[in-house]
Amino acid sequence: MRIYINELSPEMLERAEALLYCGNGFIGVRACLEEQYYDHFSTNRESYINGFYEKREISYPEKHFGFPTTGETMISVIDGQTTFITIGGEPVSLHAGKMEEHTRYLDMERGIVVREFRFVSPQGLQTRIKITRLASFVHKSIFTMHYEFEKLNHDAPIVLETHLNYAPIRTIDKEDPRMFHDSLKLDVKPMEQGSGIRFQAPHSGKTASLLWKLSGESVEERLDNKIILKTELTDTHFTKTFAYTLEDREITGMDIPFAEHIRLQRGFLDAFWQVAKIEIDAEENIEESVNFGTFALLQSLGTDGQSAISAKGLSGSGYEGHYFWDCEMYIAPTFLHFAPHLAKEALRYRINTLEQARENRKLFGYDTGVLYPWRTISGAECSAFFEAGSAQHHINSDIAYAFIRYFESTGDLGLFFEGGFAVLLETARFLATIGYVRDEQFHIDKVTGPDEYTVLVNDNYYTNLLAAHHFRWVTRLAQLLKAENPAQWDVLVSNLALTQAELAQMEHYADIMALPFDEARQIIAQDRDFLNKAPWPFWHENKHPLLLHYHPLVFYRYQVAKQPDAVLALMLFPEIVSPQVAENTVRYYDAITTHDSSLSHSIFSIAYNRIGDTEKAYAYFVKNARCDLDDLHKNTKDGLHLAAMGGVLMNVLYGFCDLRFTQDGFTLNPRLPKEIDAIRFSIVYHDKVHRIHVTKAGYEVS
Repeated sequence: MRIYINELSPEMLERAEALLYCGNGFIGVRACLEEQYYDHFSTNRESYINGFYEKREISYPEKHFGFPTTGETMISVIDGQTTFITIGGEPVSLHAGKMEEHTRYLDMERGIVVREFRFVSPQGLQTRIKITRLASFVHKSIFTMHYEFEKLNHDAPIVLETHLNYAPIRTIDKEDPRMFHDSLKLDVKPMEQGSGIRFQAPHSGKTASLLWKLSGESVEERLDNKIILKTELTDTHFTKTFAYTLEDREITGMDIPFAEHIRLQRGFLDAFWQVAKIEIDAEENIEESVNFGTFALLQSLGTDGQSAISAKGLSGSGYEGHYFWDCEMYIAPTFLHFAPHLAKEALRYRINTLEQARENRKLFGYDTGVLYPWRTISGAECSAFFEAGSAQHHINSDIAYAFIRYFESTGDLGLFFEGGFAVLLETARFLATIGYVRDEQFHIDKVTGPDEYTVLVNDNYYTNLLAAHHFRWVTRLAQLLKAENPAQWDVLVSNLALTQAELAQMEHYADIMALPFDEARQIIAQDRDFLNKAPWPFWHENKHPLLLHYHPLVFYRYQVAKQPDAVLALMLFPEIVSPQVAENTVRYYDAITTHDSSLSHSIFSIAYNRIGDTEKAYAYFVKNARCDLDDLHKNTKDGLHLAAMGGVLMNVLYGFCDLRFTQDGFTLNPRLPKEIDAIRFSIVYHDKVHRIHVTKAGYEVS
């Protein structure tokens, strides 16, 4: 399984930096060209540590009560991927000599990125060069690069000059509000002994270290902005190994030879792909897109309980490296089905940031429960735009939904005794507090649903439906935990000051939850007022995304959606309405949705497949699957759309195969589009691996 990007055009070089990144959930290194700093295309020469960030002040022209005062931004750590190469005194460069037979690819089965080419210098010296990169899944601190040289027609000396850059070399779109535009610097100090430096983000206080080991003898030069390590090649190989550590965590693997790292990496991935690999017999090579998405997610998933997975993961700094609801609603299913132990570790991040969520609730002036931040790294709210950001209180139920799905798939109640139930209860308490009962219905007003082009609404269908599901599962899990371990449950009840009356009240709120419905159109209403607005009058201008071309108040006034909202609710709970209402709802909202969000096409694809329109489902699936590989949003260079990649897997499992989970197990009701003949995949369910083979004639489970 390989992804090739052989072109050296500026457009492809920009895209490749994200597509071919190396990561292991702890560290991530963008795939910049190793041998020079080029300025003829946009570049972000950066490396990241998951959870390493800088703080910055958020300034408001008019600041109101409860607005966050401090933002967080994932910043590049010291980047060591650059090694200048000279052969016979001539630099290896795109601008000097020729790079012939150039090949560059990501090998997902071996967990490496390889670049090979034959360099012809201006004087005619020919050298074959192979560069292999690896971020170790076994030893998470390690990023290593191995160079192989073959002198084809000369015996000239080869000199390598490795640069450890304290600050990133980057250019970004200054007009894009999704990007952070300021440059933040590290405080760097040498270690007392050995080859290493310690660095700190001065305002957040986050500290980390970098150790390095280079083959051969090196001469070190320390400048104000970098360290230069010069090595004369005495063999045909050169290896540089870097070990990153955060807050003095233990480092392992520093002295392991490169060949052994390759072997360990292959062993780890053999076990992973044994379950996670999806095979698709189809007219187009869509299997590549699905497995690429899974691997990209694996490379960015934090599993230390202190980090999660951001919108761009460790492939780029778009959205400032913040964690959103994407983690639970789009990305969690990948690991839940293929590697539940990794899904569990990702959920621990929410347990470990519960107290920060309590502080966040206080920011809003509420008295009860917790409110998780809309965008964050440490657990503190970083959204300065509350209308389309922190007003999305559905994040509480999104997180609860992920915990519930974890239990349904694993039967593991231990995580809930270890803090999971506290997360569900405290998030539910918040929702119970902000809602109210009127006319025998429970209402939640002035919130924003998933559609960010419609804000501060009353009775958002998605928010309310998820809240009802959330409330019911609090009471159900209470019963299950009590039966599982009465003594441990009693301690939990005491610590959480939980009463039977509170549980009964939540169950009642779920039963009377307001779920808006349009009788005339026979569709789910996105909220109480959405369908009363006028249609969007500017479709003919074809300017997308709207947020870059219109003031928010313009699109807020109209019936236009950025992404699925009511349709997302329908995708999660397909039995909530009749088949005809489901079809009416999907087609109505598709007609008024811009799909400006990369989260959009996957959900509509699943919904279309379930109503039997496999042609539309497949068309949307392809758009989603090729989102980054074909740069459909024109910003792949800033980082991959990882939630969209999670959506690709959801397309296959929940859409084409219509995989659903019940109290008794799971069911399938596949509808394959004409372009797909068969799908073979595995899922882990209650500690057992189930192999599933779907064809147009039916399916088999073994």
